[in-house]
Amino acid sequence: MIKLSPLIGDHAVFADNGPVPVSGLSDGPVTVSFAGKTVTATPENGVFAAYLPQTPAGGPYTLTVESNGETVEYGDIYVGRVYLLAGQSNAEFRLEESDTDRSEYMTDPYLRNCFIPRPWIQNDIMSGGWRTARAENVGSWSAVAYLTGKAVREKTGGAVGFVSCFQGASVIESWLPREKAAAFSLPPDRLHIDHTYPEYASWNSPGVIYETMLSPLFPFRFSGVVWYQGESDTTVSEAEIYGDELGCLISTVRDKNNDPSLPFTVVQIADFDLRNDDGWHLIQAAQAAASKHIPFCKTVRSADVCQSAVIHPPTKSFLSNRIAKALTE
Repeated sequence: MIKLSPLIGDHAVFADNGPVPVSGLSDGPVTVSFAGKTVTATPENGVFAAYLPQTPAGGPYTLTVESNGETVEYGDIYVGRVYLLAGQSNAEFRLEESDTDRSEYMTDPYLRNCFIPRPWIQNDIMSGGWRTARAENVGSWSAVAYLTGKAVREKTGGAVGFVSCFQGASVIESWLPREKAAAFSLPPDRLHIDHTYPEYASWNSPGVIYETMLSPLFPFRFSGVVWYQGESDTTVSEAEIYGDELGCLISTVRDKNNDPSLPFTVVQIADFDLRNDDGWHLIQAAQAAASKHIPFCKTVRSADVCQSAVIHPPTKSFLSNRIAKALTE
């Protein structure tokens, strides 16, 4: 029986910057055909990864996967730019929650989103694979994913996909492999309350999001990553090590992506009037420093284009345009 990666399906977007990986589970040899090319792969312990040659931007294409007489076929697949959007609630913040006028909700068959389900949430709102942008469905997309994707489409003209992988109130240690997160362990009394808040216990232990949501995405290949997180790590003690944790996250994702120069765009958390303290400012400083100390990393400032009265600024359009610029220049 063939079971493919959650990122393989109808309407998928593959990156045009390297080999096209198709992975999953099978109990026998696998043949994969795409864009006129065919490769085979032999599973190890039931897991396979087939790498098709780098394919120029374009489409639509059909992907065919065969194994032991079983055939799986997906269509309307494009090659272009595909970005991973990861982080916490400001990454998750939906377009319909923003102040974007509904007249700006556009149908665009070349803009697509794949929402990664969260195992601790039943009937997650956007689960179900890749979706093309339609005026009637984009309200439930991440505002940053939709608005940034729309801006990238305007700049490049090609297909653009966003993989939305986020969880509100998530701490960075949950996004790291468990063994790596252990190097950043702090006593409970030096941690932000989100680490131990009972409602967030399902996802805020070291390594949980990495193991259940992030790591299973690979070896899918991305054009770049947008990281929008930090509000849940804002004690002074946490902020003092956040830069090292962020560097660890970036190197981990680059290793999984088989691309040591995978571009990272770090969104600096906005100002927040109720948390105008040293820890908050140290997180902002660590995020600003990432672009200076980590190769192929850019920091996008949000404080001057976002409201500070709320922790979830409803204006995301100016910020998304900045992110799009960082992704394309």
